[in-house]
Amino acid sequence: MPNFLINTDKKLLNISDDLMQSSSIGVDTEFIRESTYYPKLALIQFATEHNNYIVDTLSISAHDIIVEILTNKNIIKVLHSAKQDLETIHHHFNCFPVNLFDTQIAFNLTSALVNPSYSSLVKKYFSKELKEGSWRTDWLKRPLSDDKIEYAANDVEYLVALSQSISSELKALDRFDWLAEEHSNDLSARSIITDPFDAWKRISIPINLDHRNRSNVRSIAAWREITAQKSNIPKKWILTDGEIVRISCSKNENVSKLLENTKFKISDEHKDNIVMLLEQNTLGEKTPEKIDMNLYNKIIGKCNTVLNEVSEKYNIASSLIANKRDIDYFARGQQDIKFLRGWRFKIFGKLVQ
Repeated sequence: MPNFLINTDKKLLNISDDLMQSSSIGVDTEFIRESTYYPKLALIQFATEHNNYIVDTLSISAHDIIVEILTNKNIIKVLHSAKQDLETIHHHFNCFPVNLFDTQIAFNLTSALVNPSYSSLVKKYFSKELKEGSWRTDWLKRPLSDDKIEYAANDVEYLVALSQSISSELKALDRFDWLAEEHSNDLSARSIITDPFDAWKRISIPINLDHRNRSNVRSIAAWREITAQKSNIPKKWILTDGEIVRISCSKNENVSKLLENTKFKISDEHKDNIVMLLEQNTLGEKTPEKIDMNLYNKIIGKCNTVLNEVSEKYNIASSLIANKRDIDYFARGQQDIKFLRGWRFKIFGKLVQ
């Protein structure tokens, strides 16, 4: 398909009819996020049945045209591994796309191979080899070279056809309702736009943390998110995830030493804020939960056995059905767990209750 660079508002207006009249369009973004909290959008790409459009967002100001396309309920927007694209679009255009189809999420429901790359799916379904290396590109640099335009176009050219092929497989497996559920859970605005007080959920937390340690992780993660947003710097420049966990689990007398040896040096004010958060949580410390380890181990064993059987039966990755943390929480008696709802409950959750 031909590739068109759209770098003026007039050109954008000229292609808007082609986009608005399409039932499905491929969508992708190119952005830079090396030294900021918020991504800097460089390009947004669209693909219709016949054309690839590379929109230079550094050169256009008619955002309303793009917003109208992205929020049109009658157009399916096809993306691959869409979360960062949606976050970038929301920040730049102050809108959230609707009627989405994520080819990675969809493929996960048809195969034991989990989270394949876009290029690997293009090769699998269309026997096309895409040029690699676009992730190393400085997308903010202008003018855009022909190679950059080709990279950007490749990222959207096959999306619609890919969605159609995977949709056929989902329908044959009677799993299209599974996809709707995954989209609702993973691609909703509440899942993409981070609430600072939910930031701890994105940290890999050891399963054996007690109440106080978990509370520390929640508090520090929320503080880090708010601080990073205010300063527009990467949150790992304040504290890494691992540092949050180590500080949260440390004895009070060791906290100062840990704060002096963070990967990125932090200010005295930030150190004081962290110490204050830890002191507040100490005041509200709860009695550690008591677990019947015999029952716990029995539940864990049953879950793992059933999970392997179900994964093989449905030919999907076991980690997609239930991860170790969910199984641990379930064995501890918690109920707010992914596999106790929706399609996961039907094929797995009800078998282990």
